[in-house]
Amino acid sequence: MGGNFRPLPTKCVENLLKHLGYTYKRTTASHDQWVKNGHRTIPLWGNEKQIPAMHLKTICKNTNFTLDDIYKWADENC
Repeated sequence: MGGNFRPLPTKCVENLLKHLGYTYKRTTASHDQWVKNGHRTIPLWGNEKQIPAMHLKTICKNTNFTLDDIYKWADENC
């Protein structure tokens, strides 16, 4: 992981979730809810420009991706 601990644009993270099979379900308060059958719901701050790295680590727990995998995917696709 090293020094690769940075926020990512919200649209990039949304595209990653779509790639993983998640779909937008609803907005509750300030969080957009992304769902996939058989998996936990992933909340995102849809009204923010960037998703903080600590929130990306939470996404890792739900998707079986590592933070390095997320950054690699983002570098290739965003």
